[in-house]
Parts: sequence; structure tokens; C-alpha cells
Amino acid sequence: MKKSVKLSKIQEKQQKEQTRVKIYDNLPDVFNDEIITPTEVIIIWGRRRKGKSSLAGWFMSEFMKPYIAKNDVRTSTYICDKLNDAGFNIRPPNDHTVFCDTFFEIPGKKSVSAYKCRALDFGLPNDNHPTSLLCPCGRYFFDESQVIFNSHEGPPPLFVSQCIELSGQYKLFLSFILQRPIRIPKDIRELAVFMEVVKMKNEYSEYGILIASYWIVNIIYENAKLEEYTRTRDPKLIDKVVIFKFKGNIFKCYDSYYFLPMFVRGKENEGLVLEKTQRTQFSQEYFEEYYKNRIIDIPDSYRGKNKNKEKKEKESAN
Repeated sequence: MKKSVKLSKIQEKQQKEQTRVKIYDNLPDVFNDEIITPTEVIIIWGRRRKGKSSLAGWFMSEFMKPYIAKNDVRTSTYICDKLNDAGFNIRPPNDHTVFCDTFFEIPGKKSVSAYKCRALDFGLPNDNHPTSLLCPCGRYFFDESQVIFNSHEGPPPLFVSQCIELSGQYKLFLSFILQRPIRIPKDIRELAVFMEVVKMKNEYSEYGILIASYWIVNIIYENAKLEEYTRTRDPKLIDKVVIFKFKGNIFKCYDSYYFLPMFVRGKENEGLVLEKTQRTQFSQEYFEEYYKNRIIDIPDSYRGKNKNKEKKEKESAN
């Protein structure tokens, strides 16, 4: 009887070890365990303030570490040399191949910053829209991706979808960060791995200094599963649960106020509306003010309609 009890405890221990979530504190282990590949397309998503941008920062910091960056620069240089032999004149970066459309920097005596890129400039060369020359073996990160890559606007342009389809040939790593993955067009989602940031935890020293950050992440590998998961939240649809760890203060590496200018665009000379709320007053003046504040008649401009444009179109049609 005692042996059977002892055996059951051993079995319980083995089951716990099998279900234990692995912590990754470096990118090579992520690649070696085939969580993702070095030429992957990933979509980092999750609810507000869960740590999506900081997790993207973890990936950028890993790609900028000398032992990874050196190999990426070597690969980039090799591809550029091949192109230059054919008549091009492309000079690859000499420190790393990380590009982002916000701000990222590894602080220190010699701070290392990511290179600038714009999501609007991303894609294959074409005759309709100007694009930037992509860096071979580039690691590209696009925050708030729904602004440019928006499923509400239909499928992405062909020069974008083809670029993503062929990105592995050019040794690219692409990361799209946003709150709702369904906002990314399906043409992109079908090629991506989905990383849902469930929670971020910070570890502090006894003196209150941030010494490490952890991200609990659900990974789903297929878009069909992802679509069902966003509807049902069925945990059985999650392929893997992992934890990523950053040693140090990740918040010193990126700018959490980067998108602040979006809220004050064109409002430089305006002040806040600081009118106090009022109880209902049975007067004509109060009722008129109420109608202004509650906006019963929603203007066409709110839905993106331009009356002047529609008028010109009608005139030209006649």
C-alpha cells in the first residue's frame, strides 16, 4: 500500500514537470526549442497595458546582443555583397539589423539604438507607392500595426502581402504589435505566429530597484485557431504557454510616451474644456446647451464623410 502511494507521488511530480511553463531569457533557446524561427512573422497582441510593447522590446534587445547581432550583420553583408556584385550599391549596418517605428535603445556607456523605419514604407518596390529598401536579415517591429495594416480597409496592397510571403528568402523577421489581432488583415495573419501577452510581472530588489521583468505568453500557430480563440477563449486552442524574462529595467529601453503626440495633433493653441457638470435646469438656454453637448445629430464628418468631396463628385458626374 505504501509503495502505491509513493508511486502516485512520483507520477504527480512527473505530471507537474511536464506541465511546468518554461522561462526563456535568451533568443537562441527560443529558436532551439522551435518556439519560432529566426525568419518568423509574429503578431504580439493582448489587452491594454499588459506589456506588448515591452515584450517587443525584449525581442529587439535580444537581436541587438553582440553574439546574435554579429551573425545577423554577417548574413546581411553576405546578401548585400551578392547584390553589389550584380551592380547594386547597398551598405549594410555594422552593429545590428533591428528596425522599429517607435523608439528603442539599450542604455549604457555606449548606448545602442534601433534603426528607424516606417510601416508606410514597408513592402516590395512597385510603381504605385514608394517603399524603402529593406535591410537583408532585418528585424522589423511595427507598433500599433492596425493604423497601417488594417483589416477594416480590406486586404493589404499586393506589394505588402508579397513582401511578407517572400520575407524568409530575404532573411527577415517581422513583428506586428497591436491590441486586437483580428484588426490585422487575414492575408498577413495566415502567415503569422500569434503571441498573446497575458500578464507582465516585475521583480524588484530589496531596495526597490527593478531587476527583471517576466511576460506570460500564450502562443497559437494557426490563424483558424486564433479566430476561434478570440471568440471562445477556449484554453485548449492555445498551443504553448511560455514565459520570457528580461534581466534589468526594460522601461529604460523604450519610450512609453511615444504615441502622446497623436492626442494633441493640431490642438497646440487649444485649452482643455473645464466646464463643470450641471443638474437639469428647465430653461431654454440649458436645453440648447444640452443638445450641443449630447450631439443628437451626428455630423457626416464623424463617419469619415466629406460633404465638399461628395458635392464635387456629384457635380463632376453631372
